[in-house]
Amino acid sequence: MIRKRDRCKLLPHQKEVLHGLSVNAGQFLSWPIKLFDIEKAWDYSQGEGVVVAVIDTGCDLNHEDLKHSFVPGYNFVEKNTDPQDRNGHGTHVAGTIAADNNSVGMVGVAPNAKIMPIKALSDNGYGSNIDVANAIAWAADHGAHILTMSLGSEYPFSPIEKAIDYATNKGCIVFCAAGNSGLDTDIQYPARYDNAISVGAVDRRLNICSFSCSGESLEFLAPGDDIVSSTPNNTYSTMSGTSMATPFAVGCAALLSSRLKRRIDRDECVDIMKQGTRRLSQPHFRGNKKYEGYGIVQPLLS
Repeated sequence: MIRKRDRCKLLPHQKEVLHGLSVNAGQFLSWPIKLFDIEKAWDYSQGEGVVVAVIDTGCDLNHEDLKHSFVPGYNFVEKNTDPQDRNGHGTHVAGTIAADNNSVGMVGVAPNAKIMPIKALSDNGYGSNIDVANAIAWAADHGAHILTMSLGSEYPFSPIEKAIDYATNKGCIVFCAAGNSGLDTDIQYPARYDNAISVGAVDRRLNICSFSCSGESLEFLAPGDDIVSSTPNNTYSTMSGTSMATPFAVGCAALLSSRLKRRIDRDECVDIMKQGTRRLSQPHFRGNKKYEGYGIVQPLLS
C-alpha cells in the first residue's frame, strides 16, 4: 500500500460540462483572454518555439483543438508512450495553454506553443510521487522548456524537490499550482519548493479566490475561476481552481520566451513577469506577498 505521504493527487476543483460549445461552433474567447488583452499580445508572439510539459492525467491526443499542438510525451502510470487522458483535468490544462487559434471551440493563451503530454496521475487523479519525480526529469531531458503541474500534497517529498532542482539547473521553468485548501492554508507541495513558481487564483473581478492557498512562497496570481477549456472527446468544460490559474501563467511565460526568441530561465522569467503584473482589487490583500505574491500575471503588451 502506498502511504498518503508518498502520493500526490489532483487539487480539488469544480467542473461543469459546457453543452453549448463545440468544435463545430465558432471560436469562443474566455474571459481571461478578453480581460488581459491576450489578442494584443499575439501581435508579438503566440508561443512559437516553446515546448510545455503538462504533467497531469495525460491529454486527449485526438481533441480537434489540441491534436496539432502535441510533441511526443510519456505515460508513467501505465509505462508506455500513450499518455491518453480519461480524467479531463490534463486536457483542460493543456487547452488553457495552447488550444489552437483555429476559429472553432476555444483558444489558449499561447496557441502556437507545443504541448508535451505526460501522464503521471491515474484516471482517478492520484499518482505516485516517484512517478511525478521521474516525469519531471524525463521532461527536462526530452526538450521541455516549461513544466506545469496542477497537483499537490500537504507533505514534502525529497525526490520531487530534487527533480525540480534538476530541471531548473537544465534551464527549465517549473510552474506549480498553489493549492485549493483556502486562504488560511499554506502553499502545498510541490509549489512550496524554492525552484517552483507557485500560482494562486483570482476571479474576473481580480479578487483572490477564497479557495486559493496563501503563503510567503506564493509568486503570482492568475485567472482561476470559471475557466473554459477543452476536455476529452471534443468537449469543453468550465473548471475553477489554482489548477486553472497555473496554465494561464504558463501561457504568459510561453509568450514571453517566444517574443524574446530565446530560452529564458526561472529567475529571468520571474523578474520580467513581475514587472508587468496587476494588483488585486481588494485593498486589504493588496501589497501583501502572502496573498498577492508579486501580483496578477499578464503578458507584455508593448
